[in-house]
Amino acid sequence: MKHIKAFHHLLTDVVNLNQTRLSKLETAVPTVIKVIKDSEQFGGIYQSSSPQGSYGHRTIIKPVAGREFDADVVVFVDRHDEWEPKDYINNIYQAFKDHPTYKNKVHYNTRCISLDYADDMHIDLVPCTVEESMGWLGNSYTYSICNRSTNKYEATDPDAYKAWIADKNKTTRNNNLIKSIRLFKYLRDIKCTFSCKSILLTTLLGSQVIDSYDLVSNDFKDLPTSFKTLINRLNHDLKTYSSMPEIENPVQSGEYFTRHWDETKFQNFKKFVSKYADWVNDAYDETDKDASIEKWRKVFGNQFFSVKTTQASKADSLSLEVLDERFVSIPSHYRPHPWKSNGSEVTLDVDVKYKQNFSQHFVNKLRFGSLIPKQHNLRFEIMSNVDDLHEIYWQVTNTGAEAAANNQLRGNFELGERVREESTSYKGDHFVEAFVVHENVLLARSEKIIISIS
Repeated sequence: MKHIKAFHHLLTDVVNLNQTRLSKLETAVPTVIKVIKDSEQFGGIYQSSSPQGSYGHRTIIKPVAGREFDADVVVFVDRHDEWEPKDYINNIYQAFKDHPTYKNKVHYNTRCISLDYADDMHIDLVPCTVEESMGWLGNSYTYSICNRSTNKYEATDPDAYKAWIADKNKTTRNNNLIKSIRLFKYLRDIKCTFSCKSILLTTLLGSQVIDSYDLVSNDFKDLPTSFKTLINRLNHDLKTYSSMPEIENPVQSGEYFTRHWDETKFQNFKKFVSKYADWVNDAYDETDKDASIEKWRKVFGNQFFSVKTTQASKADSLSLEVLDERFVSIPSHYRPHPWKSNGSEVTLDVDVKYKQNFSQHFVNKLRFGSLIPKQHNLRFEIMSNVDDLHEIYWQVTNTGAEAAANNQLRGNFELGERVREESTSYKGDHFVEAFVVHENVLLARSEKIIISIS
C-alpha cells in the first residue's frame, strides 16, 4: 500500500529542514555575501552569488542528531589578473578573518572556506571565476572553481547543473523528484549502511528520470510511487555495472562525481540499493494495511506512520523476538579482519547473557538477533577451548544515527579475554565477533552476533 498521507507527514515532520533553521540560513547567507561585496579583496571583482548543493537544489534535509546542516553558496567573481587559483581561497578566507563577527568562525577547505556557527549550521563559500569570450554567435562564459591544494582552476558550471535538476524535477511533477531525493538522503543517514555524497546521489537519481517518457507516464503520480520508481530504476542501472563506473557531471564534461568513491564503496552501495529496493517493493505491494505500515517502517524507521507497539510492563519479563538475518544490514564501515587465513577456521561457540544495569547477575540467555532495550548489560563468553598461547580479539561494530552522532561506530579489533562485557547504549543493529589468532594466522572465529537494541 502507498500510505500517501504517511509519506507526506514523514517528509514534512521528520525529513524536511524545519522553518526555524531555514529562516536562520536565509538570514545568514545575505549577510555573509555583504561581507564579501564590501571587502577590499573582492569589492571590485564581485559579480553575484548563487545557492548550490542541497540548499540550492532544494534537497536539503534535517540533520540527524549530532550532525550539522550546511549551505553551499557559489560566489561569482571576475578573473583577477594578478591572482593564482589559491589566492581566491586565501583572500576570501582573509576577508572573514579580518571581520570581528567571523574571525573565529572561518576555516579553510580545498575549494572553499567554511563558516561554522554556534549550533548545527555551517556555510561553505565557493569562489568561482568568470571569463567572458566574444564570438560570432555572441558572448560565451567560462566558469572555474579554485583548488587551493593543487593551485589549479577546475572547470564547472554550477547554475547549469541546478537548471538540470530543476528540469528533471519539473518532468516528475509536484516536486516528486526532489522530495524523493530528500527521502533517499534520509534513508542514507538513518541506516548508515552505505556512503554516497549528496551531489553523487542527486545525479544518480536525477538521471533515472526519462524526459520524454516521464512527461506522460504514471511512474511519478504520487510520492510513494515516485520513490519506488527511482529506487527500482537505480537498482536496475547499478546491476549493469560489474565495477564502479565514472559518474560524470551531466552538464560539465570531464567533471566526475565519483572522486570520493572507490570499488568497495560502490559495491556496497549497489548491494544495499538492491536490498532496499526489495523492501520498498514489498511494502508498496502489501495489501494488508498494518503489515504494509510495518514494512515501510522497516525502510524508513519507526517515525513512519503512528503505530503503537506493545511493551512488557516489566523489563525482566520482556518478550524477545528473533529477527530474521535477511533484515539486518552489515554496515559499510564494517572492517574485515587483518590476519592470514586459508578459510578453514574453526567456528567459536559464544554464549551471550544479559541483565538490567542495576541487576547483579547475568541470568538471561540472549538469542542471536534478539531485540533488547537500552540500559542493559551484555556478557559474551567463548565456550570453545582456546589454547593459552593463542590471542583472543573482539570486534564490536555499531550502527545507527545515535552511535554515529556520538562517534561510537567503532569496528576496531581489541585484544581481550574469553569473557567480554558491553552495555546497550545506542539504538540500532550492532555486531560482535570473536577471533582466535596465533602468529598472525586466524585459527577460529565466531559468527557475527547481532545485538538489536530497541
